[in-house]
Amino acid sequence: MVSLPASVRICQGLAITASSFLAGTLYTMSTIAVPTILAGQTNPSLLVSHWNSMFRAGSKVGPTLVALGAVNYLYAAWGAYNSAYDTRVWKGFAAAGLSTMAVAPYTVMFLASTNSALLAQATETTLSEVQVRGLVEQWAFLNLLRAGIPIVSTALGLYGALG
Repeated sequence: MVSLPASVRICQGLAITASSFLAGTLYTMSTIAVPTILAGQTNPSLLVSHWNSMFRAGSKVGPTLVALGAVNYLYAAWGAYNSAYDTRVWKGFAAAGLSTMAVAPYTVMFLASTNSALLAQATETTLSEVQVRGLVEQWAFLNLLRAGIPIVSTALGLYGALG
């Protein structure tokens, strides 16, 4: 069987690293950052302020990791396809690239309304502590589900790399 070019192997590594970092980042936000924000905090303005800081940091890192992972997976798929490699290899990378890109529509479809509600509170807190906590907890749950998307991407990428 034909060996994949070094550029494709490098892209495999970058893509798998990016999607696994993305999964870890999203997972950590929901399981460590949000519980820390909610621990003992009763002031709704401070809850929203802390969530907003975490959200802003994540919104800078997340899209970069999605783009880095998707582009490199798709390049690896193209390289494997053009190298007369086993079809499951390029299909695995293509699926991983598309899966990585699925983070964006998931965010729009399932997180946009919660994000908007919390971001509106960042400028003028009109909700009670219980309501703000509920929104932050809802965001954490939906974000935790979103973390599953790059986990699948990483698994598909590993499948392609080991195939």
